[in-house]
Amino acid sequence: MQVVSGGQSLWIYSLLLYSLQLCGRLSASTSTLPPPPPAPELNIYSRSGDSVVLVCRAPEGHRGVLFRLYRYRDMVNSQELESGAGELQFTVRVNAEVSVQRELYCCQYKNQEERFSAFSPYLELEHQTGPGPTHSTHTFPPPVLSVQPSTGVVKHGDVLSFSCSVPTLPPRPQSQSTSKNKPEAFLLLRTAKGSGTTSIISQTNREPQPGVFTVGPVRGGEEGQYTCLYQITKRRGLVNSTVSNMIQITVTDVVVLPVPTLVLQQQTDVWHLLCTGSPAYPGAVFSLYRADNEFPVAAHPANVIHHQATFPVPVQDTPMALYRCQYSVHLGKKWSSSELSLPLAVTRGIPPPSSQDVSGVDWPLVLGSFSAVVLFLFSVALVAVVARRKVKAAAEEKKKRQDAKFWTQVHAKDHVVDLTLRRASFNPQEWASGDTTTETVSRSPLWNSLSTFTTPIHPIH
Repeated sequence: MQVVSGGQSLWIYSLLLYSLQLCGRLSASTSTLPPPPPAPELNIYSRSGDSVVLVCRAPEGHRGVLFRLYRYRDMVNSQELESGAGELQFTVRVNAEVSVQRELYCCQYKNQEERFSAFSPYLELEHQTGPGPTHSTHTFPPPVLSVQPSTGVVKHGDVLSFSCSVPTLPPRPQSQSTSKNKPEAFLLLRTAKGSGTTSIISQTNREPQPGVFTVGPVRGGEEGQYTCLYQITKRRGLVNSTVSNMIQITVTDVVVLPVPTLVLQQQTDVWHLLCTGSPAYPGAVFSLYRADNEFPVAAHPANVIHHQATFPVPVQDTPMALYRCQYSVHLGKKWSSSELSLPLAVTRGIPPPSSQDVSGVDWPLVLGSFSAVVLFLFSVALVAVVARRKVKAAAEEKKKRQDAKFWTQVHAKDHVVDLTLRRASFNPQEWASGDTTTETVSRSPLWNSLSTFTTPIHPIH
């Protein structure tokens, strides 16, 4: 019994310890959650009789996909928006039969991260006890601003087209002309990114398309937040409407990334999809898409020194599927993405050959490498020609010096010999004796080779 009770106490102790650890983890996880979005603001938009239009406005820079209106602690209205908005209007009816003369309302919104904001401060509505005139904080409803392209992301050279459409305006008294119920002018407001300065582009109703603004070609300074409003003529002059919804415009970088290539490759009897980007941008983030879906199937960052990523072949529900890939790099403060690669058909169970498409060659890299090789060869040829000319000039100069030295030595060894011939007349007897004398003299060993013909050398007796 003691053993059993000891085992039970040990099991209970372990269970308590595990519960404490679990509570500690839960408290730690909840403490690390980000704070909720800031509270919105609830105001009176317009009032007519027992009907009051309330506007729940999120703080600047925040958008809600779901807005809720509460009376005291009970939710009385809720509206969900697909694209999100900065504000939303609710219409409530004030019950005059209730003895309570005041009602309290508040609202909240849910952002795109599925987090609810804090509740707005209570707005107190009072019942009207007399038929006096009603007052409204805003006379005219806000317009709706749209833009093409609808994503708000443009490149340099693109043109933005804004459209400020007017909702149905409240009816005017019959004594006033219906033409005065039309907007006299439209204003497009742009808050520049960074500086926060606001510029206004005005357009009158006399234009062929009132409320349409064209901005561009984009040069980079068009980034920012855009809103619009319209003006209507009243007795005291032009009256502005409420500001429209906000549209964010983003200008992408000028850098155009080369198109990647996607091939099917086999590694150790396993087929993979290989997406190759430009070697000039290593360490990019690669994404794999199906041709019929705008969301990526998988995404992998490449190594710091590599410019390609490998994806396993996804499980296919159809016999054949088309895949494309894309890579993104961080340039400065923004991410730049390349165009999608050419589609690659992958057949389930029968993989096609992994031959690379010729059109997928990185032509900028090939042309750059070829230009570098041509420039290198041209430089080598130029250096060779210059060196050959210098060697030839040096050889000619050396030959000239040798020739000049040779002729200097030759002229230094020359002997001047006087070979002047003098004419002499002989008679026949002298000619005969002259022959004997000449023969004798020529045979004489005392003949001097340096003597002249007119100075014979006589032998010494």
